[in-house]
Amino acid sequence: MATRAATTSLLSNPSFGSSSRRTSQHKTGNAVRVFTVIQCSASLSTSNSFTDATLGLKGKPWKIADTRLVLEDGSVWNAKSFGASGTQVGEVVFNTSLTGYQEILTDAGQIVLMTNPHIGNTGINVDDEESQQCFLAGLVVRSLSMSTSNWRCTEHLSDYLAKRNIMGIYDVDTRAITRRLRQDGSLRGVLSTDASKTDKDLLEMSHNWSIVDKTGSEWEFNTASGVGKRSHVVAYDFGIKHNILRRLASAGCKITVVPSTWPASEALKMKPDGVLFSNGPGDPSAVPYAVETVKQIIGEVPVFGICMGHQLLGQALGGKTSKMKFGHHGGNHPVRDIRKNRVEISAQNHNYAVDPDSLPEGAQMTHINLNDKSCAGLAFPALNIMSLQYHPEASPGPHDSDSGKRRISPFPHTYFFGEFISMMEQAKQKAE
Repeated sequence: MATRAATTSLLSNPSFGSSSRRTSQHKTGNAVRVFTVIQCSASLSTSNSFTDATLGLKGKPWKIADTRLVLEDGSVWNAKSFGASGTQVGEVVFNTSLTGYQEILTDAGQIVLMTNPHIGNTGINVDDEESQQCFLAGLVVRSLSMSTSNWRCTEHLSDYLAKRNIMGIYDVDTRAITRRLRQDGSLRGVLSTDASKTDKDLLEMSHNWSIVDKTGSEWEFNTASGVGKRSHVVAYDFGIKHNILRRLASAGCKITVVPSTWPASEALKMKPDGVLFSNGPGDPSAVPYAVETVKQIIGEVPVFGICMGHQLLGQALGGKTSKMKFGHHGGNHPVRDIRKNRVEISAQNHNYAVDPDSLPEGAQMTHINLNDKSCAGLAFPALNIMSLQYHPEASPGPHDSDSGKRRISPFPHTYFFGEFISMMEQAKQKAE
């Protein structure tokens, strides 16, 4: 009978010095197994550590911390970078959404910390874009997925951010930062991979930073044929989401998007059936020109305000807005529709709220946030005004605010947008 033999060798690095060979045999029945072991005779250093030169490596085989997040309270957080390099300043907020990080990336200009620990596992796809460019100041995650698993994925999150010059960091204690933000409120912060800048330099940058408007020029949203007679909507862009425009377009609206600084007189010259004041980051009190624009438009045509637009309407009506401790950021905020006595789970992303007690007679609070009783929606029927503090397009979810069970005829594609379109149609009928 033939003899079967197996040989296993343990190879040594030649740089470790000479080696000796030892062969042993173990016989079991008719089978003989031969084991060849090469023993290293080189001695290790007294520190018992391997250097890159010893191992023949150009660098460490793992990524080391190369980025700092410095908050305005003086705390410094070391992390690893992905996406772009450099230095970026912004307001740090935490977002509790479990999914939809791509929609969040293209929504508002903040440094967003995701409380969900695993980010990037579904990659990036072109269908989930919420704006023509990425306005995010930075992304902070606990664990960055190195692989993607989604049939729509066309790009890795790190490559996506790098192409858009957006910084990201990972391998940082996001739970500890979230607790700090909940305790102290939203904080300005600086992300930096620049080793030449000291922590003190970055801290001063955070103290001197203020939000900058990033909206562009006039443009038209590509509309498709819709239901019923088309209405023309002029949408003021404070950081508008594409899914808001898609909802209006699906109901047959023609949409002209104008920058936040567009004069009210020019908007009214377009003879719109209604005006939309969009979502956007920042303090409404920091854009008094926008409040003046809203004042000149209300009463002329029906108006719909979303998020930032809701706050601008509140101020234009004579109400007050105030900064919340850490804002509402995430997809799990319960809101009650006071008019219909029903509750929706909503997606929200804002740091300021309207004080309903400061609103004039005739203005009504229509929605209330059940977590902190803040104003989540208002209406002024005599002036054809409606507004919401959260995202009625329900992107990336949950979809309570855009549920098929709550569709309004004859506009089966929308919920709140259907109310706005009905308001415009009624106003046109009265004017005829």
